[in-house]
Amino acid sequence: MNFASYEFWKILFLCFLSSRLILAISSRCRPAAALRVAKLCLLSTALILLTSESPLTLGAFVWVISLGWICILLQQTKLRHAIKTALFVLLLVAQLAPLFYFKYWNFVLNECLGLDLRIPSVLIPMGLSFYTFQTIGFWIDNLRNPKPRPTLLDYLNFCSFFPQIVAGPIEKRESLLPQIEQVDFKVHKANLESALQWIILGLAYKLIVADNLGNLSDKFTVDPHNAWHIWLECLVFGIRIYFDFAGYSFIAIGLGLLFGVHLTLNFRCPYWSADLREFWRNWHITLGAWLRDYIYLPLGGNRVRWVGLNVLIVFLVSGIWHGAGWGFLIWGLMHGIGIIACSRKRPLIPFKPLRIAVTFAYSIVIWLFFFERDTSLMFTKALSLLHPLTYAPSHLLAIPRMFPGISDLVTVGFILILSLAALALEGLDIRWKQEPYHILRRPWASYTLIFLIVLLAPMEESSFIYFNF
Repeated sequence: MNFASYEFWKILFLCFLSSRLILAISSRCRPAAALRVAKLCLLSTALILLTSESPLTLGAFVWVISLGWICILLQQTKLRHAIKTALFVLLLVAQLAPLFYFKYWNFVLNECLGLDLRIPSVLIPMGLSFYTFQTIGFWIDNLRNPKPRPTLLDYLNFCSFFPQIVAGPIEKRESLLPQIEQVDFKVHKANLESALQWIILGLAYKLIVADNLGNLSDKFTVDPHNAWHIWLECLVFGIRIYFDFAGYSFIAIGLGLLFGVHLTLNFRCPYWSADLREFWRNWHITLGAWLRDYIYLPLGGNRVRWVGLNVLIVFLVSGIWHGAGWGFLIWGLMHGIGIIACSRKRPLIPFKPLRIAVTFAYSIVIWLFFFERDTSLMFTKALSLLHPLTYAPSHLLAIPRMFPGISDLVTVGFILILSLAALALEGLDIRWKQEPYHILRRPWASYTLIFLIVLLAPMEESSFIYFNF
């Protein structure tokens, strides 16, 4: 379900066209059933899009949401509390089983326990982490605050709403379900302009910046003993992953608006944060909210003496959620340590612009533990960043050696300038107290972005980085 691919838009258009035809016929035959038919068409569209990725993707999805529905049904039974609790735990483990099998099998059983078992030879089903967390959150919320059980059709559409199913946002029951209960699967003209602006911005972030940087970074030759090489590699990845994931999220918001559904904005200009606490309030907002509500607060939050330990646990979970490997754990740990360091009543750095620069630099450099999958090479690069001799002027002059040719160096420089210009416009929105990404969604900006997409978008299709999570 790649929003940047022609295949996605073709399937969506055909499904929507077929749905409108079915709805036109049903409204003549049974007008009272129009809303139900619209919901069935929406569900069918989502399942077709999932199946177009692979039957495995559909199978994993059906497994997870089916167990979630059983949990909802179980809540209304009159079983003894101990038996019901045991069943909930068993169902939770079963819901998490596909995630463990596809994502953590090798890391836990082979790298951690040294069992040397065969690695599953299949790719992680797209969106597995996202809809697993959303489904678990749904039935836990219902357990904490019992409400009338939704219809099976509304529950299925809540779990499968196609704009956000494969890479978020991870929506909560109270924010999405009431909208799903009223969705009529037609284009809402009142939202059309705003929806198109979000979709254009998302495609621009993805195609102009993220895909070009991804294609070029595959050609990098990085000297692990040259700190300047490593900093540039981290900067390129940090810009790439932000524009990639934010691009997906913007398209998801636009698609939701087209059909009258308001999804949560998953990013609020996080690279303009003045400390890591603010960074995580603005980066992948719905994941942060999920970890807060279902892990941090149940552990006691900041009401206990060991609040620092709670923070570290949450960010270790965040790290391992993103991927199976020591690097992801270290990345989460580094963010947790940074959050604790930023929790002082008085900031260590009084000058706010300097705090923004330090936060940006820190978040950029620790992307190293996120993208480098070779553990030995990762530690070599990390040690190089700490060694003064790796910052020698001769190493700085060796930056062009990272690139196959001068044209690649110029192209990377040009794309980075475009990305920094976009980030500068995000900063102006903050300074002028506008809505996030207000300037970049103005009509003149949309026309400019369409021109740049046509001019600069690479010919090769590239999936979103977070599809692997």
